Amino acid sequence: MKIFLTGGTGFIGKNLVDFLSGHEVWCLVRSREKYEKIKREFTIPVYGDLINPDWKMPEVDIVIHMAGLIRGRVKDYYGVNGGGTRNLVEKAKNLKTLKKFIYVSSQAASGCGTLENPKKESDPESPVSDYGKSKLLGEKFVKESGLPYLVLRPVAVYGPGDRDVFFAFRMVNSGIVFLPSGKRFVNLVDVRDVCGAIVKAVESDIVGETFFVAYPEITTYVGFVKTIAEKMRKKILIVKIPEWLIFAGSFFAAIFAFLLRKPALLNLQKVTEINSKYWVVSAEKLTKLLGYKPQYSLERGVSETVDWYIARKWL
Repeated sequence: MKIFLTGGTGFIGKNLVDFLSGHEVWCLVRSREKYEKIKREFTIPVYGDLINPDWKMPEVDIVIHMAGLIRGRVKDYYGVNGGGTRNLVEKAKNLKTLKKFIYVSSQAASGCGTLENPKKESDPESPVSDYGKSKLLGEKFVKESGLPYLVLRPVAVYGPGDRDVFFAFRMVNSGIVFLPSGKRFVNLVDVRDVCGAIVKAVESDIVGETFFVAYPEITTYVGFVKTIAEKMRKKILIVKIPEWLIFAGSFFAAIFAFLLRKPALLNLQKVTEINSKYWVVSAEKLTKLLGYKPQYSLERGVSETVDWYIARKWL
């Protein structure tokens, strides 16, 4: 099939490209330099971006929209994740061959669940950050477009090539791990399971549905870093940080980011998400309806990710 892909140069996208090797993949990229990082025999570049849609979309069978803004100014979240998605939807409406528009959203669009009632796709959305609200806005544009669609909501993603969750591996490697006080419950998912679910979405005849993409096991921040430590054979000291101190840290990080004119890795939005205690979902619909069963348990995913980091001297 012919596939149009956005976000191919991002963490998930770089992994996904190889999963799509049996197809003709058109990649929306902003520069030749970025394209060279994902170039394959079966890929074709389209130069442009979502905010300024002055480029031509080729006739394709499937659109996979993954591009988005993870951190930045509040207005930019809505401009990229909301407005950018709307621009892409409008282009997709003109396609004569389109079979499906797959929007890779985020668990952040749905908000938190509880241990007794992990979040389900049918539950009302309650995002706690502008990032989550902007991804939900993107979902709205897709669902109201009249296009045949699927929405995928990955939970926290880790795996080979990741640079965000990588900070947890670096802390374990140092021997001292800083975590927020109290328990935080989460579902996690290996990037290769996200890619597997996207491929399943491409191949499936199902449309008009939303799916969480998660390994079904619920863990905690402590459980996650202890699994990393076990695989790295490291002894660690876990230091719990009060919530007020995390908020203070985000304030100073925002000041430095403003002075450096770069997005802060830790900002108030991210702290609000970090301090939410139950980022837990039900992955039942993914398996029963879409027919994809995640393959990477926490132990397997962490072990292979550690090996990947060590082989490339990241650790």
